Amino acid sequence: MNRSLVKVLVWDVLPSVAAYYALRALGSSEYVALLTAAAVGFVRAAYVGISERKLDGFAAFMGLIFGLGLALAFVTGDERFLLAVKSFTTGSVAAVLAATCLARRPAAYAMAKRFGAEDAATAARWDRLYEADARFRRVYVVMTLTWAGALLAESAVRIPLIYLLPVDVMAGLSSALLIGTLALLAVWSAWYGRRGEQAATAAQHQAT
Repeated sequence: MNRSLVKVLVWDVLPSVAAYYALRALGSSEYVALLTAAAVGFVRAAYVGISERKLDGFAAFMGLIFGLGLALAFVTGDERFLLAVKSFTTGSVAAVLAATCLARRPAAYAMAKRFGAEDAATAARWDRLYEADARFRRVYVVMTLTWAGALLAESAVRIPLIYLLPVDVMAGLSSALLIGTLALLAVWSAWYGRRGEQAATAAQHQAT
């Protein structure tokens, strides 16, 4: 898996899970532990945005998940509903991803540049390919729609599990589902994007 994605997952997801189980071990209620976990995730996302003076797609995604959960925590005291918020958020993100394809700005391209480009030269080469080759652009449309479909499926799987399994189990499993889905998507996207780049580069060489 790409090292930058591993770093993001470690810093942006795992601290919330650790906060939840640490508080539960100290005797806090499920609701308080979930509330604190959401706060930890939101503060981390906000810190990334402020320190880097920008809020990229992944940080915005994680901030939305934790921020919405934090806001709704004050509306309801239901722990399971608080867990279910993540499904509503990821489902909404899936819809936004699909919408970027309709706007002809597939989100997967920006994500690929952040997590896949080794350096500025690689990102610049991809920009040239993206502008010049329709097949290369199509790669990122397919990639974006695949991400949208996978996140929608992940959000649908989570909801019944929330109401079938204990909250303490789902607090960790919920994040594991998200991490696992993102990891599988990252591995597939790296392979699929690399194949698309090679095909587009070969076509350009043949044309010249």
